Amino acid sequence: MNFIIKVIGISLPILIVWSLNFNPLSPSLFRPLIILLSAVLIFGIFKSKYRWLDISLMIISVVTFCYAIQEVEGILGRGGIHTTTLDLIFGTLAILLVLEITRRTVGIALPIVTIAFLLYALFGEFIPGNLGHGGYSYNRIITTLFTYDGMFGTPIAVTVTFVAMFIVFAAILNLTGVGDVFLNLSKSVAGSYRGGPAKMATIASGLFGSISGSAVANVAATGSLTIPMMKRLGYSKTYSGAIEAASSTGGQFMPPVMAAGAFLMAEILGVPYLEVMYAALIPSIIFFVTIWFSIDFRSAKLGLKGLSKDEIPSWRKLLINSGYLLTPLVILIIMLVVFQYSPIKAAFYSLISSIILSFIKKETRPNLKTLGNSLFEASKGLISIVAPVAAAGLVIGVIGLTGLGGKVASLVIGMSGGSILLALVLSMITAIIFGMGLPTTVSYLLVVSILAPVLSELGVIPIAAHLFIFYFASLSGITPPVGLAAFTGANIAGSPPIRTAFMASRLAIAAFILPFLFVFNNSLLMMGNWFDIILSAITAIISVMALAAALEGWFITNLNVWERIFLLIVALLLIYPSYVTDILGVLAILGVFLYKKNHNKQKKEDIGEIDDSYSVNK
Repeated sequence: MNFIIKVIGISLPILIVWSLNFNPLSPSLFRPLIILLSAVLIFGIFKSKYRWLDISLMIISVVTFCYAIQEVEGILGRGGIHTTTLDLIFGTLAILLVLEITRRTVGIALPIVTIAFLLYALFGEFIPGNLGHGGYSYNRIITTLFTYDGMFGTPIAVTVTFVAMFIVFAAILNLTGVGDVFLNLSKSVAGSYRGGPAKMATIASGLFGSISGSAVANVAATGSLTIPMMKRLGYSKTYSGAIEAASSTGGQFMPPVMAAGAFLMAEILGVPYLEVMYAALIPSIIFFVTIWFSIDFRSAKLGLKGLSKDEIPSWRKLLINSGYLLTPLVILIIMLVVFQYSPIKAAFYSLISSIILSFIKKETRPNLKTLGNSLFEASKGLISIVAPVAAAGLVIGVIGLTGLGGKVASLVIGMSGGSILLALVLSMITAIIFGMGLPTTVSYLLVVSILAPVLSELGVIPIAAHLFIFYFASLSGITPPVGLAAFTGANIAGSPPIRTAFMASRLAIAAFILPFLFVFNNSLLMMGNWFDIILSAITAIISVMALAAALEGWFITNLNVWERIFLLIVALLLIYPSYVTDILGVLAILGVFLYKKNHNKQKKEDIGEIDDSYSVNK
């Protein structure tokens, strides 16, 4: 049985790459087939105590989804009116199987949410008031959920195409050792500066996270090296784990992949992928600039230095010896941005180039065993997304069937009194709660189906609304009480998980503010004229710098309480999109800078005079 699971795990990525690039399969075959293979792998990898149960569930999965392959078009054609007994039996089994594979991959939270929505579809007619509905027959519910409006709908379509292709690409890229190149390159660029290892973690996590798409996997991959280095330099365990968690979470905002959010967003909005990528670029850069400032200010406050020269590799030698391994990423970006290839084609050619380049040197040259292991790891990454996305498809199907999205929109608008700001706050809280313990992709899909109509009705432009939701779906990975990325960092660092999550949230404070910023100021999404875009970006960076200084209590020298409060007010002033507040805020920051610099100079002169006086007396 283990051999069969291994073969299926290796074959699944090959099937996906082949189908997407050479021999396209129809949606009625491809989508149920991928869920079928994922279910078999999940029951083979995430085993229960009873082996007979796992094997039985594998067999039931094969029969059920083979029926879906054969009959999904027929079920649609019957329209819930002429639904057969077999439609109902296999539709029910498919829903139960999706719930179980979701439970085994991401835990019990999402299945409970899904069951709640299913119960709403069945019994919502008994709910009084606006949240109730007119009632739907079981035939119609199955017709919705067992077809393209439910588990085989747009979410799974995007997952088994765009997302799957990039998961395979990331696995092959990791096989070549590009992760080590990221780490060493980050070390050579930032290692010598104060707080070098922490800044190195920020760069490496941003680079690695932009293609890996998983904050938890990112923390595990880069944190095993960066966290011990930060601790050795003098950072506390909590701070070290938090830096890695916050940076890895930021990798999900960073184009080109954005935890597959860019592809999902483009598909749902019906806009080109590049439009989403451009919109996400400036906010993601500002996020990492904030963390950089926070690290720098804390390092200066604690008197921490960078790495020694012996520990820092030469970037020239690094690029000469290993820089060619980064070529697939360059190819990916050029194909996406310059030649505007589809993401699938760009990822495919980048994947092929990665395999070819890995043969240049013996130490990066894969053999059949290592290549098979990488493909199997790609399958494990894929099935951990396919299962919850299928469950999210069930939730979205119920929302579409019952019109719940419009009902919730009316409720939120009523609670907010028509205030965009209050509606955004309510949306933020909802996104974070829904995202607890779930992959970012799934969290985004769940929340956007409910909240996007709310924000759109209040006048928020669609791409800003979707990015707003995506940011907070991502931030659930570090937000207490369930922040899986923060908990992973805490585990590596040996620090208290909740304390690490709070510290990571503090470091990522810009990510909690940026979504509000770009909703009210669309220039940050690269919309409008270039003058406004550049001005907005500069003032936003100055704002987050002031915010970081206020939180860390250091700007040139230590800050007292009133200075920190003043800088916090300046940061908030710069957030408001107005030329007047921008000018006042910049002048205020400049004034604080000159005052603290002069104060620091005077302090050094006073110390020098004391030293001279001491020498004379001696």
